[in-house]
Amino acid sequence: MQIIFHIDLNAFYASAEASVDPSLIGKPVVISGMNRRSIVSTASYEARKYGIHSAMPLFQAKQLCKNLIIKPVNFDLYRRLSNDFFTIIRTYSSIIEIASIDECYVDMTDYIRINQCQPYDLALKIQNHVYQSLKLKCSIGIAPNKFLAKMASDMKKPMGITILTKYNLKELMWPLDISDMYGVGKKTVPKLKKVGINTIGDIAQYKNYNKLRTVAGKYALILYRKANGIDNQKVHVNRDDLKSVGHSTTLQYDSNDTDQLYEILNHLAKRVSLRAKKNNLVSNSVSITIKYSRFDTVSRQTILQDYINDYESIISTAKYLFDSNYNGQPVRLLGISLNNTININDQIVQISLFDHQQIKKEENTTRDFIHKLNKEHHLNLKTAADTLKRK
Repeated sequence: MQIIFHIDLNAFYASAEASVDPSLIGKPVVISGMNRRSIVSTASYEARKYGIHSAMPLFQAKQLCKNLIIKPVNFDLYRRLSNDFFTIIRTYSSIIEIASIDECYVDMTDYIRINQCQPYDLALKIQNHVYQSLKLKCSIGIAPNKFLAKMASDMKKPMGITILTKYNLKELMWPLDISDMYGVGKKTVPKLKKVGINTIGDIAQYKNYNKLRTVAGKYALILYRKANGIDNQKVHVNRDDLKSVGHSTTLQYDSNDTDQLYEILNHLAKRVSLRAKKNNLVSNSVSITIKYSRFDTVSRQTILQDYINDYESIISTAKYLFDSNYNGQPVRLLGISLNNTININDQIVQISLFDHQQIKKEENTTRDFIHKLNKEHHLNLKTAADTLKRK
């Protein structure tokens, strides 16, 4: 039987700020933009005691807590800590699937078999390792598949460890509200409750399957199987495909804060540029991905006249595509890619109309100059010949 860990950093953005500024420890902190439409991206656990939560408008959060500390998004810090976090996890297993900037699935089956350790003890070791190295707390779910591991990691926070199997899921998971089930969207919850499906246990009951299908359609079978602890997905090892260079990030919570979304695009463009330059790759095709929900994704690309890999060109093109296609709804994921990349030494420089005219002008100037030289030379020769004749 495989043993899957889902490891989730707790209140990551807020915890990241506290890791570099200890004065924030134990205080109500939120990460947010500062414009009139700003929403809370992450709230520390101290801020949550005031009723503040992610996706709450910032002005409401400030009303709830007069001493609220507001920190702007700092993706350079978050990305550095995220990379360090995944580096630590890879010392235990190379079979790791990065789900977002602050969470991953890890197949620990071989590690546990080889080292003959208990899953709970290993999870505790990882928690301590991450905290001692990065000052970040994490929750870990342990299960025989990805879905149950994800559900388990959400059950105890912060620094929780939960083991969820087919033997205890009826006790631990079935009583939970359907809004707590991973894969059930916010819009689906009221529809399910309207037909009498209120808990995960209700989804798991075959007698409710027809009602489930009227709401979820062909997705009903997947929900039914997962509610019963059945999930055959393997941990997908993230690998780079150098035919394209792309990066994406899943926001901790959906956001339509344009300041935050632009900051994410800036961060992604920098990563794409650095990776392309590192591999000596260029491209004349830039694309973006905007994911609003599980079933609503927009991908757009544009072809450029020149081959590029610099940050300025990538971000200007990405923002143009974003502004042209963003519909104002809360965004769950953003991505930027350079497609059909080629080695920088293989590019064919295309001459633009302006360049062509400039070259033509230079050619004409050179030709006129040569003609002038020839004419003067011809006159000089003729003068010399006439002189000889007279002699």
